Amino acid sequence: MTAPLSQAILELAEAAGTLGVAMGSVVDALEAQGFSPGEVEREIWMMLERRRLTPTGFVCRTIRRKGAGGTTQTRVYEFMLVPWSAALDQQLDLGLERTP
Repeated sequence: MTAPLSQAILELAEAAGTLGVAMGSVVDALEAQGFSPGEVEREIWMMLERRRLTPTGFVCRTIRRKGAGGTTQTRVYEFMLVPWSAALDQQLDLGLERTP
């Protein structure tokens, strides 16, 4: 576990309040602080597994690309994250084992 990284992720989630913070926004903010994107992504998934974060919904971003064949449009979905919440824990079945 990377304690400074976990703490930085939790601080961003707490600052966002009950609506949560988009996973991509966390990665972008912490990359600007010197963490590698892959390291942040792995830590977020480990924190979800350890019940340190709870997904509270998602955002949908639409990406439009212009190319020779015209414009293509793709949707990308991201979890919104909050610090772990027992009340929200059961909303998604993430296939994670329960720890006593």
